[in-house]
Parts: sequence; C-alpha cells; structure tokens
Amino acid sequence: MRTCLSLLLLFTLVGCGATASIEKSWVDKDVHTKDLQGVLVFTSATTEDGRRAFEQDFTEALQKHGIHAVASYTLKGGTDIDKSDVLDMAAKAEVDTVLVTLFAGRDQSEVLHPGRKYYAYAPVYGRDAYGRGRVYGVPYQVGQTSDFWAQHKSIHLTAKLYEVKTEELLWQAYSGMEEQSDVNAMRPTFIKSFMQDLADQGLID
Repeated sequence: MRTCLSLLLLFTLVGCGATASIEKSWVDKDVHTKDLQGVLVFTSATTEDGRRAFEQDFTEALQKHGIHAVASYTLKGGTDIDKSDVLDMAAKAEVDTVLVTLFAGRDQSEVLHPGRKYYAYAPVYGRDAYGRGRVYGVPYQVGQTSDFWAQHKSIHLTAKLYEVKTEELLWQAYSGMEEQSDVNAMRPTFIKSFMQDLADQGLID
C-alpha cells in the first residue's frame, strides 16, 4: 500500500454467499502526498470469533500486497472496544493509519421472476421438395412454471481509512451483497471487494 492502512471493522453480519460489490467510494485527493506507514486491522463485532476471523483474513490479504498489517486482536481481545482502545493499539503497533469497516445496514426488496415454458421435440416423417424422405422435429410444450415474487435481502458494510495523528478520513467505500446464511462465505467476498477498491484508488499495488 502506497499509503499504509489501519483497520477498524464493525462486523455484524448474517451470512451471504453472493459476490460483494462496491456501491460507492471516495478518496482524499491528497492521500498520495502523505508518507504513512503500517496498518492496524481491527474488527468491532458482536462476537470475538467474528472479529478475529475478519481481522485475520483482511490482515493476510493486505500482507499479500507487501503491507505491514497488524491484526488488532493480537493486541487486545474482546468485543468492547472504543476509540481510545483503537488509538492505543495503533500506537503499540506503530502504525500511522486506521481503516474502519462498519456494518452499514440491511435492505429488502421483492423481485418478479417470470415463469418459463419447457418444450420437447417430436419426430415427424415427411418428404422434401425432391421427394426424399426426411424426419422433422416438431416442438411441443411439456411443462410450465408460473411467475413468482421472491424477497431479496441485502447487507452492506462500509470501510473507512483514517490517519491516526490527525483522525482525518482518507478513504471510504460502501460494499453490498445479497444476504444468505453462511458468514464464512460472505466474509472473504466483502474483503475482496474492499481490496479491489483500494487497488482502484491507488492505495495498494
């Protein structure tokens, strides 16, 4: 990362197996002029296991890009973490930034799925214009499904990058995906979407 990160993540997810995508993002136009080093990866979650899993996966993703990333659970455990705790952990980790990822909400919509008709082909024997025998396939309907309405639930996270010294916001992105039941499947897709936006914004190589 050209401008090294730290991460504060509020993670209250319900599982989702679809692909997460960035809905909107913003970056400080002066971020690349700053000489910032190190990243603290912190997840504020409803469970300690959830916090640790998200931090570990995000930390490893950042490290693969050559970033000095530190998972905050290695410095302070639990789920009752406030701003002063995060700043203390950033000081202990000797990093210059904090990347905050927060639960941003859920929404629900109804989508109409049109019905479908299914066909098979029956052989029909006949002759062509030259009197030669031929076999033709004639389609006929063998089944049909009706139109139906389905409810789609989406879940959203926002990730924010702050400079520790000034507490100024340097980068922010919102990511969303269809909510499902598997938290372990949802976690890496959110991380992948945030990593892609960090790359798109020039914050990681």
